[in-house]
Amino acid sequence: MKSFVQKWTLSRLLYLLAGTFFVLVAAFDRVWLMIPLGLYFMAMAIFKFGCASGACGISSKEEPDQSL
Repeated sequence: MKSFVQKWTLSRLLYLLAGTFFVLVAAFDRVWLMIPLGLYFMAMAIFKFGCASGACGISSKEEPDQSL
């Protein structure tokens, strides 16, 4: 468990908190269609996929111009 939590970044923590917030608000307000959104954010944080893994950054490497 220690190695699982040790490599967390701020973005993963924010995704987990946002997902938890969405799930709790949806449950209290009985907006059941919002629960999958919260679960998606929580899964991104827990399983480290999508933007929570840092894969949403834009590459700064420029491609050389191939025009003749």
